[in-house]
Amino acid sequence: MTAVYLAIQMTLLMGIGFLSRKLKIVDEKFSKSLGNFLYHFGFTCVVLKAMMSADLSNIGEMGVLILISLSTIGIMFLFGVLINRLIKKNDDMSRITIVDLMFVNYTFMAFPVIEALYGEQGSIYIVAYTIPVRILFYVVSPLILATAAKKASENDSASKAPANVSLGKSIRKVLLSAPVLAIPVGFALSFLPDGLPEPIMNSISSVASVVTPMGMALCGMCLAEVPVKQCLKDARIWFLTALRLLAAPAIALGCMFLLTQFVSLDPVLVKMCVIYCALPAAASTTILCMNAGSDAIKAAQSVFLTTALSVCTLPVWVFIAERVF
Repeated sequence: MTAVYLAIQMTLLMGIGFLSRKLKIVDEKFSKSLGNFLYHFGFTCVVLKAMMSADLSNIGEMGVLILISLSTIGIMFLFGVLINRLIKKNDDMSRITIVDLMFVNYTFMAFPVIEALYGEQGSIYIVAYTIPVRILFYVVSPLILATAAKKASENDSASKAPANVSLGKSIRKVLLSAPVLAIPVGFALSFLPDGLPEPIMNSISSVASVVTPMGMALCGMCLAEVPVKQCLKDARIWFLTALRLLAAPAIALGCMFLLTQFVSLDPVLVKMCVIYCALPAAASTTILCMNAGSDAIKAAQSVFLTTALSVCTLPVWVFIAERVF
């Protein structure tokens, strides 16, 4: 029931953003400004908090989980690229598909769902599993989405070079952005004997805590820009939803089943990896799309549909994982 409650809560948060835009309580400029704030300040605080609070002393013991996490991200990336080649698409939606397959809503849903299912042991496992996720999401996703914002340059017949030049600038912009730079800074700060002063740490935690709920509200604001029927009629949104909620966990299930034939692993660990891959798309993808100049509306639609339908699919995958492992 935890998964169902969380999915309903996230849908309600999107509804708040949707109504605020439809009722003109906020305007389009607010949505863009909020996206910029969450990207530059919210994401930075999330990364700093994660890096400073992570228990890095047991990385060696959790090496298997970290390796599985990295392998899963890589497999989902290749799966997304393969799907795009098969359907012969190379646009904003194709890149959103790759990002949504690689990264799920790990902050708002993964931790409470796994803790509710497997208690303290599950909590320890999910912390280790998401160590590489927390880093790669803020580095890899913007790089993937950055290429989507360069269509105007590519279609500009007046110049042949700007597309490559602007893409290079976009990559440098991502690598030098505040959330990415927060990774080495947070890592360095984690070695301070007493950490940061409490008022500073509490301020960082406070800002970090609003990213997911405000990200969901921002998705709702983006959804308000187009008729709801358009989302429901978009075949590619439904296709991405099927990939995220059905194909991705099925691949994870198959990979973990093969792995357990050769390596002895804790059943809780194996089931956690499968259930993690059955979670909906990350709400923060919408913020990344807004910052990269990609199609934030499509990203918001995918977040909405995967979150709403995960109410039905996630309990099924929990049941299957329990039976198989």
